[in-house]
Amino acid sequence: MNKHNLIRFWLLMALLLGSLALVACSSSGGTEPAADDASMEDMDHEEDMDHEHEEGDDHDHEESDDHARIPNEGGATITITSPEDGATFSTLDQVLVEVDIQNFELGEDGNHWHVYVDGVSFGMVMGGNTDQALPGLEPGEHEVSVFMSIGSHEEYEDGDSVTIVVEE
Repeated sequence: MNKHNLIRFWLLMALLLGSLALVACSSSGGTEPAADDASMEDMDHEEDMDHEHEEGDDHDHEESDDHARIPNEGGATITITSPEDGATFSTLDQVLVEVDIQNFELGEDGNHWHVYVDGVSFGMVMGGNTDQALPGLEPGEHEVSVFMSIGSHEEYEDGDSVTIVVEE
């Protein structure tokens, strides 16, 4: 493991531990709703929604084009509110994807959303959370895409995407 990947690993571990602390705080009376035990059990497709994405890793990440998506129901929409299309970041910047979701109750019946970078799964976001950090993006142009997903992990076909640039 080279130095760059080792640094990424420890940053991702810190993010994971921070997420676990948030869930623990949320389930003990915090203001942010935590994923319930039933929805946590639904998260058994880790190889598909791997939060520890690394360029060139040995995981089999599922590409978004391979999904059989279902039609959006009830006017459900997801819109990326940040970053803006065309935004430029440094490799040292934290890229935070924030979304606005309408007519789709996050957390209800396992509803959540998925985020992809360049068509490769970068994670799933459970509970009522409407943001997701994208650590470790390599320099270059990247397409960031988001899709709402029901409890069975079927995605709605109408999502949103933006293109960003990461510079050294």
